[in-house]
Amino acid sequence: MEILSQAHLLITHNGEFGINTDIFETNIINQLILIPIVIYAYSAVGIDKTLEKRRENIIKNIENSEKRLIEATQRLEETKKQLSQAYLIFEEIQQETKVIKSQLLDTEYLETKNELTRKFNISTKNLKNKERLILLEIKEKISFLVLKKVINDIKFEKNFSNNSFIHSFMQKSINFIEPKNSNKG
Repeated sequence: MEILSQAHLLITHNGEFGINTDIFETNIINQLILIPIVIYAYSAVGIDKTLEKRRENIIKNIENSEKRLIEATQRLEETKKQLSQAYLIFEEIQQETKVIKSQLLDTEYLETKNELTRKFNISTKNLKNKERLILLEIKEKISFLVLKKVINDIKFEKNFSNNSFIHSFMQKSINFIEPKNSNKG
């Protein structure tokens, strides 16, 4: 907008271009006063020094950043080396663990085998002892039954000489057999 409002300064009344000699209208005096003030203010304020200090700070910051980057890269390389060493140690530990596990399993296997062998031997001895005891019991029972049979036979022979006993025995046997036959028929 301001440019359009000042356009009339460049154009003369006839529509031709030319220089406007009216000093107050063209604002040349203000501009001539303002330029030295700006130059003086620029040098007085020390913008050059401020910009130079800012430039130096930026350069220092960049150099410090580069140093930190180099240090970080070195630490990264050291960390990578430590990580690879840690992997090697981890693999060694795994191998040792496998060996120890295998040894423990072998030891446990042998201990279990020995324990089972011991228990089997004890069980075998117990079974043999029980078998021997059972055989002794059977022998005793057989001896007792044989003895009982011999005693009964002796009693039977004594009673056999008695006819009434034989007759009653035969009658009881016949009575015992007859009801069974009658049930079948």
